Amino acid sequence: MNIISREVDYAIRILSLLSHIEKTTVDEISKILYIPKPFAHKIVNKLVRKNYLISSQGRGGYIEFNKELNINKISVLDIIKDLDGYKHVNLCTDNPEACELNPYCSFTYHLQKLELCINKALNDLKLKDIIFKI
Repeated sequence: MNIISREVDYAIRILSLLSHIEKTTVDEISKILYIPKPFAHKIVNKLVRKNYLISSQGRGGYIEFNKELNINKISVLDIIKDLDGYKHVNLCTDNPEACELNPYCSFTYHLQKLELCINKALNDLKLKDIIFKI
């Protein structure tokens, strides 16, 4: 299980890079971050739809970080939720009542603690902390 998918990994790198530079193109991002162009386009389009990025279409088109957003407040958990949706550690942390072993099994308790720790760490990690300057 990957908590952070390849798509989210690349999205975080793209956001980090663009939060520190001016306008650029998807082709440049693809070269700088070693992301295949078609995948970079797909991710950038998602980030534009989610309002993280602003794009200009056509010849001379560019993309840039949405300056209305605050890199001190955007967490990695926010980005994961926006792009991949929320992921639970296990079914029993999502819906403990669905487990036939509840309330006899103490494993759910430990998985819930683990999920809380992971979420706290991902929420505490802000975009400003991931400096990706070239």
